[in-house]
Amino acid sequence: MNTTLAERIKIIIKEQNLKQSEFADALGVSANYISLLVTGRKNNVSLTFAKLIDALFGYPAKWVLTGEFDENDSNIRHRIIQIISKMPENELLKLEQFLNLFD
Repeated sequence: MNTTLAERIKIIIKEQNLKQSEFADALGVSANYISLLVTGRKNNVSLTFAKLIDALFGYPAKWVLTGEFDENDSNIRHRIIQIISKMPENELLKLEQFLNLFD
C-alpha cells in the first residue's frame, strides 16, 4: 500500500506534533498551501520543498515525493514507516495492542 502525498504530509505533521500552521511557518509557506496538500487538492511538491522537509524534519525527500524509500536509507523511523504502510489492517491492530503495553 503506497501512501498519497496528503497522507505523507499528515504523517509528518502528526509525528512532529505540529499544527498545520506551525508546519507551514517552519517551511516558509502559507497555511493555505499546507491545507491544499493535506486535503489532496495539490498532489505534488517540488524536489526543493521535499529536500527542505528532509533537512528540517528528517523525512527523506524521496519518501516525501513518492512514498518510496531508498533501501540504503539508514533512518530507522522511515524504514519502520515503510514496513507499517504495507501491513494489513488486522496486523496493524495487533501492533497497536502490542505498543499499548508500553504506555
